[in-house]
Amino acid sequence: SVGKKFLRTIDLGSDQERDVIERFLPFSFEAVNKATVEFKRKERRFVYTTPKSYLELIKLYGGLLEEKRSNAFAAIKRLENGLSKLRETSESVAKLEEDLKVMLEDAATKKETAEGIAEVVAKEKASVEVQTANAQIEKEQVSKIAEEVGRKQRDTESDLAKAEPAVEAAMSALDTLDQKDLSSCKGMLKPPPKLDEVFAATMCLLAGIMPSIVVQKSGRVKDVSWDAAKKQLMGNIKEYMMHMKDIKKHVDDNTINHNNFKEVRQYIEKDYFNVETIKTKNQAAAGLCSFVLNIVTYYDIVITVEPKRKALAEANVQLSEANTKLKSVMENVATLEERLAKITKE
Repeated sequence: SVGKKFLRTIDLGSDQERDVIERFLPFSFEAVNKATVEFKRKERRFVYTTPKSYLELIKLYGGLLEEKRSNAFAAIKRLENGLSKLRETSESVAKLEEDLKVMLEDAATKKETAEGIAEVVAKEKASVEVQTANAQIEKEQVSKIAEEVGRKQRDTESDLAKAEPAVEAAMSALDTLDQKDLSSCKGMLKPPPKLDEVFAATMCLLAGIMPSIVVQKSGRVKDVSWDAAKKQLMGNIKEYMMHMKDIKKHVDDNTINHNNFKEVRQYIEKDYFNVETIKTKNQAAAGLCSFVLNIVTYYDIVITVEPKRKALAEANVQLSEANTKLKSVMENVATLEERLAKITKE
């Protein structure tokens, strides 16, 4: 039929569905024609149908079918896309949940680690603060010791400076001596009064230093007579002068018998034991007198300074130890600060 011919190009589904549709369309057209008769009877109006109307019906049906199918396919596509998105979303949510679980576990671990680090940092910081405080105390202590050392140094140097004129005068006195003058003294059978005491004083100073001077077990000079002086001192005047000049070195090195200076005081305390008086007796003896007086003055100053020297040496040792301790503490502080900075950075 005509309907089947025009419906042939349209996809109507299965053969059964096609058969139903092909039979329905003519039926519907006939039903419309019958309805027009009823419409005319009731409404007194004409409705015309023609073969072309039938063809238009087929065309309209094909267009509507295509439109509905297109809409249905679009809806199906949207549904499929929606379902796909739902599946993807579900998978993403599942993955996010899994990732979140891992992240939460990692966060818990990091939190625990951070709390541990915070505890370590607190301890290290407290340790740094304690060590820094100790370093400050040590620094103040070193400063005090250094100040004390400086004071003792100045005090010692001041006292030693006072001794310099005495030792210079003593050495100058020896430099003024003429061996010929001393030789002339050696030739005296009996010296002028008080002259022998000057030589006796030098014998006391040289006891234990000049080998030719005979001493007792106690270290005192055995014989300070004029004859002993001539023999033991002036037997070798050159050696005598050499040992006299060495007395200062023995005093400086603390290698002289301190009793020598005790023994010599019995002479220098006498009113006439001075350069002016002795000079009237003998020029050489006056030089020896000047040496004895000045070397005793030098000795007295050095002996006074010696405890100060020891105290200064001890203070320097204490300062060195304090500086060493301070250095150790400061290095410890630096190490702790470096470790604290590293831990804090982590």
